[in-house]
Amino acid sequence: MPTVKQPKVKETKLPEKGSTRIERGIYCVNYPSHKGIRVYLKFKDTEYQKVFSLSGGERKTLAKARRWRKEKLREIQNSPEANNPLKRIQSNNKSGIAGVQRGRTAWSARWVENGKQQHRSFAVEKFGEEEAFRLACQARAEAEKRIYGQVFQDALKSER
Repeated sequence: MPTVKQPKVKETKLPEKGSTRIERGIYCVNYPSHKGIRVYLKFKDTEYQKVFSLSGGERKTLAKARRWRKEKLREIQNSPEANNPLKRIQSNNKSGIAGVQRGRTAWSARWVENGKQQHRSFAVEKFGEEEAFRLACQARAEAEKRIYGQVFQDALKSER
């Protein structure tokens, strides 16, 4: 009977001793005292880290580590001291909302989506000053919701 050659399954082996980088901020740890996956973040001189045990299997542990990193990054980004550029207003901004500006004849909303600059304009002559501004704010809020999953700017949250 002919033997069928089985494809080799690529296994990620633990390092002999020490830690090996898996991806940004996530390391595979192998020390005599503990083995697992370590997540490490640093923000403004504050370090956040957590070690996950390999007890549930390496794939599940890696998924848990990624989930924790994502939640922690979101928490840091939403904190007041994060200085998030979506929340920060430039000194030359006259509308009070990042990405919303007044042109000669219209209010426009601008954002970057998939690496391309996007915009929507609302003519003051057609909609009136206040309505054109409100529509530009609404377009910016919809873009933030679509791209980031939430609206970051507090001024846009009250507009909706």
